[in-house]
Amino acid sequence: MNPIITRDLLETAGINLENQDIDALLDHLNQELEERVGAEITASLSDEQLKEMLDIQAHASDEQLAEWLTTNVPELEQITQDEVDIILGELAENAEGINDAAK
Repeated sequence: MNPIITRDLLETAGINLENQDIDALLDHLNQELEERVGAEITASLSDEQLKEMLDIQAHASDEQLAEWLTTNVPELEQITQDEVDIILGELAENAEGINDAAK
């Protein structure tokens, strides 16, 4: 899956992290995003849908999973955007502390 949180997105959001291993940070942020979106999705699914999704995750391609999610989770885009906004907000609040810790 392509990363959603990118260096450009951080810059567009006005988040400037100095002296950071940006690639490692982006990996961490995108993993966190995936976990949060996954938690929101699973909370919104019925038991039957959850079983079906887990089966697709185990046996199908990423493209098939994405198609299933798009069909069965109509609010997927909004869930993802909300979680991106939350993560960027948390990062912006802590940017100074992160920069200080990297020095």
